[in-house]
Amino acid sequence: MKNLWKLLGLLSLVFSLTTCDLINPEEEVPAYLEINDFTLTTQPGTQGSDDELITEVWVFVDGTFLGMYDLPALVPVLKAGPTEIRLEAGIRDNGIASFPDIYPFYEPYKVTLDLKANETAVINPSTSYLSEAKFAFIEDFEDNRPRIFTDLIAGNTELERTQDDVFEGNYSGRFALSREYSPVVEIATSGLFSGLQEGGVYVYLEVNYKSDAPVVWGFVGDPDPIAGPLRFYDPGFSAKNEWNKIYFNLSQLLFNTEFDEYQVGFQAFLLEESPDSSTILLDNIKLVHF
Repeated sequence: MKNLWKLLGLLSLVFSLTTCDLINPEEEVPAYLEINDFTLTTQPGTQGSDDELITEVWVFVDGTFLGMYDLPALVPVLKAGPTEIRLEAGIRDNGIASFPDIYPFYEPYKVTLDLKANETAVINPSTSYLSEAKFAFIEDFEDNRPRIFTDLIAGNTELERTQDDVFEGNYSGRFALSREYSPVVEIATSGLFSGLQEGGVYVYLEVNYKSDAPVVWGFVGDPDPIAGPLRFYDPGFSAKNEWNKIYFNLSQLLFNTEFDEYQVGFQAFLLEESPDSSTILLDNIKLVHF
């Protein structure tokens, strides 16, 4: 009987220890990635400005997607030892915070790190344009080449170079709206484009801007004999009194137009709350595709 009680006591102890392990299992201790802002490097003369607005990072660990994080980010990783990290540069399609996406024309940043539990690895990611990225045009207003946006469709003011308020370099582009004389201005590229989606679906327009009035962007093509040019404008920006950058995703818009040839255009207009005289400043306009 005494041995039986000892056996029951031993079994009770084993059960108690096992139950504790089930209720309070030992937790893994993560390593951490401290990810700082991206830097962009461009090829002088062929890719334009190195200004970027990379706001998020998409993190992949050993090929598995871990999550998207606002930059700068501190990311826990349940890995130890040599680990392959891939970071994709994230932007906001059309400047909308609820439409984050990987920018398809930037190279991913890759690094292999020896991760250790409860230690932090610092990453300063860099990127560049993919070698497959093509630039249909770059308008930076910096030289004496013919200007890109010269077809004045509506209004009485042209897009001109200015040194009065410059984003970077020596010049930016400027035009004005006037409630009395020119409340709407529409300007398109002097040249026609075609086949931008032959190498891939993505077509983006990068723009630096500072504006007192809203501006919408898109495509103009196939003039109607009576109504004139057909316009497809969709993404745009609102008034902003500080320089900003935006990535316009024109992929779906261009696909929907079914134009064989088209101009890239924009339309600016005064709202009721806009100043009677409004100024729009533009710089580093890039049309990028594959």
